[in-house]
Amino acid sequence: MASLETKYLGLTLKSPVIVGSSPLTQNLVSLEKCEEAAAGAVVLKSIFEEQIENEVNKEVEVNDEYLNFSSAHNVYKRAATDFHIEKYIKLLTSAKKELSIPVIASVCCKSLSSWAEYAARFVDNGADAIELNYYPVTSDARVDGRKVDDEFMAFIEFARKNISCPLTIKMGSKYSALANKIKAIDKAGIQGAVLFNRTFQPDVDIEKMEIVSGCPTTDGNDYFDTLRWTALMSGEVKMDICANTGIHTSETAIKMLLAGAKAFEVASLPIKEGFGSITRLNNGIKAWMEAHNFNSISDFCGRLAQEESSEGYKWERTQFLKIISRD
Repeated sequence: MASLETKYLGLTLKSPVIVGSSPLTQNLVSLEKCEEAAAGAVVLKSIFEEQIENEVNKEVEVNDEYLNFSSAHNVYKRAATDFHIEKYIKLLTSAKKELSIPVIASVCCKSLSSWAEYAARFVDNGADAIELNYYPVTSDARVDGRKVDDEFMAFIEFARKNISCPLTIKMGSKYSALANKIKAIDKAGIQGAVLFNRTFQPDVDIEKMEIVSGCPTTDGNDYFDTLRWTALMSGEVKMDICANTGIHTSETAIKMLLAGAKAFEVASLPIKEGFGSITRLNNGIKAWMEAHNFNSISDFCGRLAQEESSEGYKWERTQFLKIISRD
């Protein structure tokens, strides 16, 4: 019988399906349903530095009349921030107690100076790995690409130096030299990269004339960039590639594995179709493996990566080729 077991970040997963950071991973009841549906691991809902800062600042404003000194402000801010961190740690410890699958903590940061401390606390409370969600939007035209790259590498190196557990970077695809960035992450000793981040998509309500959120979920046609870059890079790096964005069917999941992904994250699919979709993904992968006489994922993982395929050059093609008929 085909086995869905795979290795990711040095962790043994019962299946390659990881439920990514989402509303489905922000409470214990949903986390238990993920495990019941045979998810291989879960990524807790990201803890957002920006959101905590906003909430803490609002609390400070409400209590401003009681905080007459700057030192009082600082103490209160620290205590309020710790409250949010402890709330996250409570979810983490509960998940580790009740689940048998790996639990990955997720941090969405603007900076890392204070988050190294928080990540260390997550590790101390049982996190099997840390997923750092990093996606700067460089809208200042005075900032050139070299500065963006330097800040990215400083972030990576600081993270690796200060976070002791397995570490993965969930990154965006909008870098001018993406292959160089992925190789740099690998060289820095990071164990994994999640390709790619699904970012906030701003939209406009034309009646209210307000900025609103666009569609927060993906559909089944959003996977092509992830597939291309998984295939291009999986054979060039030591770290594990985890595919993300647009994986809605077992067929797409199999494509990612053939391209070299060790695992893949899903969020939009179970949000739209329920936890049973996780089971359907696993069953579809297993049925395909058995039909092709594969006993394990390692038997075919990476078979179509650029370095392994005789047609690997096709992953670099960016234009359609015209077929000229001589009839």
